[in-house]
Amino acid sequence: MQVVFEIIGMGAKKYGGFERYILEEARQLKERGYKLVVVFDTQPLADRYIEDLLHVGASYYVIPYQNKLRFTSAIFKLMRKYRPEVVHSNFSSNIFLVQIMACLMHVPVRISTEHCLPVLSTCKRRFLYTFLSILTNYILPVSAQSAQAVQKGLWLNKSKVKTLYLGVNDFAYEKSEMKKKYGLPMDKLLIMNVAYHHPVKGVDVLLRAFALLLKYPGVKDVVLCQIGGGQTGHDTSALKSLARSLGIEDRVIWMGLQNNVPEILSCGDIYCQPSRSEGIGLAIMEASLARLPVVATRVGGIPEVAVDKVNAYLVESEDADGLAGSMYMLYKDKAQRERMGYHGRLQALDKFCLSNQVTKLIECFYKI
Repeated sequence: MQVVFEIIGMGAKKYGGFERYILEEARQLKERGYKLVVVFDTQPLADRYIEDLLHVGASYYVIPYQNKLRFTSAIFKLMRKYRPEVVHSNFSSNIFLVQIMACLMHVPVRISTEHCLPVLSTCKRRFLYTFLSILTNYILPVSAQSAQAVQKGLWLNKSKVKTLYLGVNDFAYEKSEMKKKYGLPMDKLLIMNVAYHHPVKGVDVLLRAFALLLKYPGVKDVVLCQIGGGQTGHDTSALKSLARSLGIEDRVIWMGLQNNVPEILSCGDIYCQPSRSEGIGLAIMEASLARLPVVATRVGGIPEVAVDKVNAYLVESEDADGLAGSMYMLYKDKAQRERMGYHGRLQALDKFCLSNQVTKLIECFYKI
């Protein structure tokens, strides 16, 4: 049986959109007679995710990065055991070690997915990405904006850069049932946000924007529902402290990390993504499937999933006033919320279908 390696340099703290993407890949590979082997650098915390991977015939390993020698040795042994046909790296700070080992092991298909919006403004960064383009058959940024940034920074092999969007599963949940299930207020308009508590996600900007929204005339019965957590407790504590200082702590519901984000999004009325940088917004895709109009920042790949004046209002990064004003326009206009939500769902179904996007990834394996 032919083997595909997925090297994931990110501990799965939840069972979210990316984890479902990997699960769909495992399913499709099994149907084609391949086996997926997933290598994490941290033990995933979502037990059901691991159970589902094993159920569809995948295997998984955890190889912590302690030092280069131990990590390289462990990867080498694993590659020698399975002799993979494909090595695909995601989120890995050890991407170069992984792909060098894949070259030395004569792995025929070597692919790296770029999930973030890279900044290739220095010679060192440009050299590293050009070296990566030599090691791999393809670099697959998750948005056209990210692909443009990679191509601009490369000295060679620009044609190896191909945009490949991620995708999400369709869903449909009844709003009042989900509100009851998660204990969310039935009589409030809910503004939703899904983000890790890292500065790049701009949750602090969202809190300031929400505080400004509450000062608009006639705004009442509105609550901000934040889904996510921090890599450290300090990140979350700082955001909660900011909410208190803004006097909005009683209007913010902190949901923490959740495995069933689509269910919770189905409770909402507006979705807000105030990122300072973003490769692509999986949460925006899911919010669109839930028919939520979007307010977001015009950064990275966000405009490719949140189209200004179609399913979203876009503002510049750090613009709390702009976010507040856009949320207010949607707050007071239910018909506009419904129109934007309708168009957002159509786009998500057409452009970001999970099974279709995973099929495109697997087709990359066969093209080489």
